[in-house]
Amino acid sequence: MKNTYTATQQKELFAKDCKLINLKYEYTGYIGQEKWAIVSELSEQELFEKYPDEVKKYIPFVLLSVEQGKAIQAYNRNEDKYRKRQNNNSDAFGYDDGTTENMHSEVSVPDFIEQQEMDDYYNRRAEEKMRLFVTAMASLTEKQHKYLVMRYVDGISARDIAKAEGVAHQVVDRHILAAKKKVEKIFGDFFRK
Repeated sequence: MKNTYTATQQKELFAKDCKLINLKYEYTGYIGQEKWAIVSELSEQELFEKYPDEVKKYIPFVLLSVEQGKAIQAYNRNEDKYRKRQNNNSDAFGYDDGTTENMHSEVSVPDFIEQQEMDDYYNRRAEEKMRLFVTAMASLTEKQHKYLVMRYVDGISARDIAKAEGVAHQVVDRHILAAKKKVEKIFGDFFRK
């Protein structure tokens, strides 16, 4: 039986009767020789008789039944559904023990007791620092106290303090050095803990 359809008509009828699947696009990593799958109720012989020009474009191909085509469509829909669900509902963080906490500290919140213990520790440490500071400042002579405050609180250089006090800058340096030694001795290893 000779086919009397024009090329355009053949193309339209082929599109109605058959569905094409590009195997290399559809299945990543596919390495078979057949590039196309044709899903149709027609046999291979009937395809070549009815649409010879269209079928030649897709040789070599795999012929699949309509049921097989529907199964592939259902599989692809299901995979797409799960991919979308994964994208919408998955966590950005893994659940490996220790890894998440180390890489993303914002997700690991200490429990109430642990937080309370840390707060208590920092409060005791702040109180101890203040007590040591008061003790250290009380142990200084009047000049050591005055020069230390002028140098480190007010930010005045030793030479400017010496000019203002009318003494040599070496005298101011000696008082500041002695004051620093007393403070360091009283604080001891506090900042190394």
